[in-house]
Amino acid sequence: MSDKPSDKTLFAMDLTAMMAVEQISTETNEPQEKVLLDFMESNTAKMLYDDSTKLWWDGPSATAEEFKMNIK
Repeated sequence: MSDKPSDKTLFAMDLTAMMAVEQISTETNEPQEKVLLDFMESNTAKMLYDDSTKLWWDGPSATAEEFKMNIK
């Protein structure tokens, strides 16, 4: 049995990431492209794409909050 997330789970993770990036961009007035690059290099992104953390279950707002806590 593989521990690789299913395509549906990866889609949910991607959607959560994009919605979190959009929220962060709106809140910080930073371009989405910059926020996306910063987000994808962050520990939050590692957590989001690690299915064992189930961060994506909590949705984009929780993911955005996690990212903001980690960059302080």
